[in-house]
Amino acid sequence: MEAVDHFMIAAVLLLLTLALALFRAWFGPRAVDHVMAAQLVATSGVGVALTLGAAKGDASMLDAALVATVLASVAILAFVRNGRSDGEGPKDKEP
Repeated sequence: MEAVDHFMIAAVLLLLTLALALFRAWFGPRAVDHVMAAQLVATSGVGVALTLGAAKGDASMLDAALVATVLASVAILAFVRNGRSDGEGPKDKEP
């Protein structure tokens, strides 16, 4: 088996993980479930970009993976900074 075949198998498995995470993001009962599934989608997307880039020898896929990683990190930080998972918004601080 050629090395490219191994990368393609890994990419297909990551795409399957991505599909399952999208299902969980759509049908998750709580906001935390939605965010964690979205984080898994972003991580799987980065993995797919890296494996396809390695299979084809395309360095621009690494750039796309780095941008996706930064965007996913900012998204999860925004959710954590909010501090609540019930959808009511930020906590009000009492004086």
